[in-house]
Formats: sequence, structure tokens, C-alpha cells
Amino acid sequence: MDNCFIDVTVEFLAVAFHNILYYVSVYPATIFEMRKKYSIVVYRSKHPEVNQYIDLCLKSVAECLKNGTLKRVEFAVTNEDYTPLVKFVFDFDKNAVYDENADAYLVQAEQNLRAFSLNLSTISNKLQNLPENKSFTVFLHTNESTAVSIASNPDLEDFPLVEIEDKVDELEKILPLRRFILRGYSIDAYVELK
Repeated sequence: MDNCFIDVTVEFLAVAFHNILYYVSVYPATIFEMRKKYSIVVYRSKHPEVNQYIDLCLKSVAECLKNGTLKRVEFAVTNEDYTPLVKFVFDFDKNAVYDENADAYLVQAEQNLRAFSLNLSTISNKLQNLPENKSFTVFLHTNESTAVSIASNPDLEDFPLVEIEDKVDELEKILPLRRFILRGYSIDAYVELK
């Protein structure tokens, strides 16, 4: 797996996760600080426990990407019973053809990451009717051998992996956010509303 792809993807997901928390108001705006990324203002949590959980999630994402087994990441905003209310989905698909010289300096990738972040801020008004008492969970879709590998990795032992049954939920609405190519992979980002 391309280390550049892993690094850029993990950095992108970190920005996405923190901004989702901010725009969906999972936590009060006072625990966030403004930063600049992709030439725009983004938000990052200042809360150590929230940051620790997100960092553990991202380490697990990086491990799955290294193994080439990550198919999907779901960032679910949940109610007080931990039932998903809305999911921010990131689907990963390896492209059959990859030109190493295409976007060698990641200019197009940065423009797509900026566009994703801007799209996220524009759909936030559609997500304001969520209950006040909410939380979040991150789901990684990978295979069993990678899950076992992560569970036995001492650096990731604080990140619990729980296998869930594959089930199909009825969705009321899907909001596409962005599809972009990054180092031989396509990433589709969209929102599933219940």
C-alpha cells in the first residue's frame, strides 16, 4: 500500500471526523478550535478524551489501509441508545488503472478534500433536527484476519473491535458529498439519513 495514500487518507479522515462533530453539534462549539487546512477554516476538538478516541480509530484505519483490507469507514452519529441517526460513509475502492504521474503533487487531491469540507459545512443545516443527547461511533468494514491482527497489536489494544452482523437498513435519504481519486483509489463520501 502506498504510504502517501495512507497518510493523506488518515489526515483527511481526522479533519472530517472533527468537522462532523462540530457541524452536527455532538459537543458544544466551545470544545473546538479553528484551524486552517486545505486553505479553509476547519474545526478540531480540544477535548483530550474525544481526541484520544479519534486517534485510536485513525490508527486502526491506518492499519487496515496498510493491509489493503479497508472497504468502508462509517462515522455514525447516534442517539442515547447508540442507534445510528445519521452516518457519514467513506467507501474505498482500488482503481484498476493507476497513473503515478497523475496528480503527483496532490494538487487535485487537496482541491477535492477542500470541496468535501465545504460540502460538509453546507449540509449541516439538514442535520439540525437531531436529538440533543447524541454521541458517535466509528465503524470499520474490513476482513476477519485484519480484525484479529488489530486486536493482537499492543498499540491498538485500547481500541475495541466488535464484530457486528451484516444487515441492510432502510434509508430515507442519501446525500452525496464527494467522489475523488487519491493515489489509485476512489473514495466516495456520502451521508445516510435514517
